[in-house]
Amino acid sequence: MAAALLGLLAPSCDKTIYDGGGDCEVAVRFKFDFNLKYADAFRNEVKSVALYVFDRNGKFVTKATEKGVALSQEGYVLEIPGLPAGKYDLVAWCGLEDGDSFSVQDPATKTDLVCRMKTATRTKAEETYSDQFLGGLFYGIVEGADLINLPPGSVNTVIIPLVKNTNNVRVLLQSINTDINLTPEQFDFAIYDINSELNWKDEIPDNPIAITYDPFNTKQGSITLNDNTEVMTAAVAEFSLGRLFARATDKTRLIITQRSNGQKVFDVPLVDYFLMVKGHYAQPMTDQEYLDRQDDYSVVIFLEHKEGPEGWYIAARIYINGWQIVLINPDLY
Repeated sequence: MAAALLGLLAPSCDKTIYDGGGDCEVAVRFKFDFNLKYADAFRNEVKSVALYVFDRNGKFVTKATEKGVALSQEGYVLEIPGLPAGKYDLVAWCGLEDGDSFSVQDPATKTDLVCRMKTATRTKAEETYSDQFLGGLFYGIVEGADLINLPPGSVNTVIIPLVKNTNNVRVLLQSINTDINLTPEQFDFAIYDINSELNWKDEIPDNPIAITYDPFNTKQGSITLNDNTEVMTAAVAEFSLGRLFARATDKTRLIITQRSNGQKVFDVPLVDYFLMVKGHYAQPMTDQEYLDRQDDYSVVIFLEHKEGPEGWYIAARIYINGWQIVLINPDLY
């Protein structure tokens, strides 16, 4: 998502002659208020920054990075010294140094700038997959930043708004039969998408790579009464995903399969279900804005035991982030 240029304040150069030919000092400020709280969480959430500077022809000019405690300080700016006056496109990928979840190769041009998720391949199936917890990845862009010459004592200050590109999804399978003991070992959980690579516009590039997300964590949970009598159990699977897109084709799918017989118990376009609860948030927004502002999802699926080879089927109750989705037709697979 291309962020708007929100601020370009008083610039200056380190030359004593201000005729448009000097080198300019640039101070880049970041903010991350593109969330559902509409509050700037940059200092708390972003631990590293990488800024790529391109001229107006798309040619790579320079790169600046920083990480660590400096980013948590009030008024933090990333300084870029010595840029000739002119107009530039500034692209930021923040969080690359937070573990090894993502990488960006230094580009020759803007179109070469691609952020890639660290993935693995199942040799037998030739399937690209990720089963890791992804560190927070943030993206921002300012196009046509006009860096001009002004007297010493001022700097070109550019504000880059950020959008978060990583999401956490918790899936809970819960039985409505209290005598059934659910465990994650009874099921295979997977989310399918094509979002392991993002281009300089924070979009899926042409010829995308299909990716399977496996849970980075599974566990069994239970609910108990005050007298310590177990009421029901739940199988829990936790996923970490890249940026989610509100697109009409190549939909993100959540598929849950019963391991004993290969029978699907759940197969849905996941993003479509997430968007069903968008209206419960106070601010009006587009589908893509909601997906970019939201980064944490809980999916609770109630299963009812069925005798015979099918084993399980979906009860007509699903909750997304606490909001109930009423299914007209529970046969989702």
